[in-house]
Amino acid sequence: ALQLYEGRNVSAMFPTRGTRHTEPMLPTLDKHGVALVAPSTGAMVLHQPVRKYIFNVRATYQREAEKAITHLASMGITRVALVYADDSFGADGLTTAKLTAVVSEKFDRAKPDFAPIAAKVAKADTQAVLMVASGSAVVDATTALRTAGSAAQIVTLSNNASSGFIKSLGANARGVIVTQVFPNERAVTYPMVKEAQELAKTKGLTEISPAMLEGFAAAKVLVEGLKRAGPKPTRDKIQTALESIKKRDLGGLEVKSSPED
Repeated sequence: ALQLYEGRNVSAMFPTRGTRHTEPMLPTLDKHGVALVAPSTGAMVLHQPVRKYIFNVRATYQREAEKAITHLASMGITRVALVYADDSFGADGLTTAKLTAVVSEKFDRAKPDFAPIAAKVAKADTQAVLMVASGSAVVDATTALRTAGSAAQIVTLSNNASSGFIKSLGANARGVIVTQVFPNERAVTYPMVKEAQELAKTKGLTEISPAMLEGFAAAKVLVEGLKRAGPKPTRDKIQTALESIKKRDLGGLEVKSSPED
């Protein structure tokens, strides 16, 4: 990021991937006055307090987790365990689920040990497990749970919305719930999805992924900012332009921003 700010004098950034990669950039964004559009993370640290140079396009992980728990409750599932990474990403899930979780266990993402966690979850007769973690950790934790004899419903968040994640689960993939923050990539009733599909076809792509749709939404917001910034966009002009988006329909998904939000 510093090489881009200082070495290449970039006017804006988009879309960084992951909480652990984006969070350390916050002080340098402020120092250099560079707008970051649509970081691909729902971490609350990027929403509260309001970050002047961050323009979020996706919902927070906390809202995802809340919706997941509400969905489980509608199915009669109330005994929910929380397994989360010991970092700011995992903390967002903990904040949401700590009042309802029958088991709440964190793990060291550098050296995870899921066997004792799986044993606790199985012993508590848990109906579902909400996992706030990266794909590889969820795969390993799911394997440990099944080995421990737990048949609990596995639920994880949109950071794992990829075909690669599903494939890596192997035989354990069936029934896993992955929450989403963008429209279904096959839901052509959304103009944005239809447009993305048509553009993909011109590139010889037969389908689009959740990540591609997120990138498409991010690009739409950035382009809107560039249009409003005028023919000679600077960091300040782009910042002001992005803050002026009071209401922009991306094609079934509405975005708005201001200096306060």
